[in-house]
Amino acid sequence: MFRRAVVVFAILAALVGVFLARQATQDDEVLISGRNNTVLIVTDSHHGMCNAHLATVSALVENHPSVEVHYASFSGIASDIERISESAKAVNPEAKIHWHQFEGPSIVDEIKAIGSLLEIVTPPGMSGLKAFAKMVPFFMTAWSDEAHLSLYQQTVDIIQKVDPAVVILDSLLRPGIDAAVNLNRTRAYITPNALVDLVSAVQPRGGHFWKYPGIASGLPFPIPWKDIPTNMYQQLYFIIKFLTSPAIKNKRSSLQEKGIPQAVNLFEMYRKDVPWIAMSYPEAGYPLEYIPDNFRIVGPLVLDVAPAETQSAELTGWIKKAPTILVNLGSAFRYEEPRAVVMAEAIAAVLDATDVQILWKLRKAHKYGDDFLEPAKKYVEEGRLRLETWLDVDPTSLYNTGDIAVSVHHGGANCFYETVLAGIPSVVLPLWADHYNYAQTAEYLGVGIWPNKKTAPDWEAAALAEAFLEALSGNKSTTMRQNAKAIAQKGHEYGGRKLAAQLVAEMAAGGK
Repeated sequence: MFRRAVVVFAILAALVGVFLARQATQDDEVLISGRNNTVLIVTDSHHGMCNAHLATVSALVENHPSVEVHYASFSGIASDIERISESAKAVNPEAKIHWHQFEGPSIVDEIKAIGSLLEIVTPPGMSGLKAFAKMVPFFMTAWSDEAHLSLYQQTVDIIQKVDPAVVILDSLLRPGIDAAVNLNRTRAYITPNALVDLVSAVQPRGGHFWKYPGIASGLPFPIPWKDIPTNMYQQLYFIIKFLTSPAIKNKRSSLQEKGIPQAVNLFEMYRKDVPWIAMSYPEAGYPLEYIPDNFRIVGPLVLDVAPAETQSAELTGWIKKAPTILVNLGSAFRYEEPRAVVMAEAIAAVLDATDVQILWKLRKAHKYGDDFLEPAKKYVEEGRLRLETWLDVDPTSLYNTGDIAVSVHHGGANCFYETVLAGIPSVVLPLWADHYNYAQTAEYLGVGIWPNKKTAPDWEAAALAEAFLEALSGNKSTTMRQNAKAIAQKGHEYGGRKLAAQLVAEMAAGGK
């Protein structure tokens, strides 16, 4: 039975591979470049995706004064652009970022319009995969036709006005992608995503199906033999759902009728002349046999515009009082009260048992009181537990102080690579989709712990506290720190934001 299943899946995998390869090798028109040494970056304002672009832009304006830099996005990151521009002037007095603000909803606005970001929280395995398979078409078709057309036209107008040598894109902002594609402009993508999530589909011998854990699967690497059929089924299920999605098909047809000839292109990343600048790097992930030539590996793209004490002398002074655990579950996550209660109980247990202090980034999902803090209330009063709704200091700048002992995060790309580059242990609390792969990756690399696997995405206070203490000073702590520092060193060797900025500047120099 097993052999028969493998044969069937191998045949289906081959058919999918042929389909993808045929799409990837279609003849494409030669891309059009605009004014020499001019760059336009077009992104959504979701920090989970655009932080990598912001980090690149910061190095671009600091180190490449001959490049004229334009940035188009939503109001949500206007202050980030201003902060980066002002900080860059300390290095390059002529630094300037030309800002173009979109009118209309961002992708986060569209998510909020149909529900809550909390609805994205899903378990690993088939139920989580089914939810993720529904999410992906949404993210590719998030905007109404009217909003999509408006953002598309705004991007077209900006491209035609600026006439950049290269357009740098965000894979979440489909209207911007459509504009660059339909104008046939020279372009590139910057992505925070893991290499395995981007290129496993083109690995030799159908490795996508039997070698690499599927997104949202929660399976470890290497995949145990008994779980290979499950992984094959889940990978094939997702591909078929993606390729046959009525939402994508209908959105494409509707937009084509309204004047966008190449709308919602599914195979843009397979163009050999369209580079993808990736901050994921081989040493910080599962081993890959093949990385396409259009992928440029630059290492972690992290924002670090100024030393932590410059950004917030008060917060920096506080973290220097004792080794600090940072609890930061990303820019999108909000705590419902039951989760806040569990986290507070875990934090109280850790503070009971140690002399460390904890910086907890906490944003509530809705209005509720502070009763959830009762287990840890005395530590707030003593000053050993600090709650912030937002961090005014770039996480990398905090890590660079050397005072953060452990990073507790959700397994988002930015949090994962920021922690990897810092060379400190992680406790990963995955909440959806690719988070589960990052949690497994942290354990595979020996740099982190994923507690509560059996209850994910829900938590138990005792298991959280145990993981916090283990990462801090347990039997595995020393080995995790050694592994983390070795992987961090490799990450620094790639060049990060400076290499990404150099690649963008080189593309800009190819203009007319």
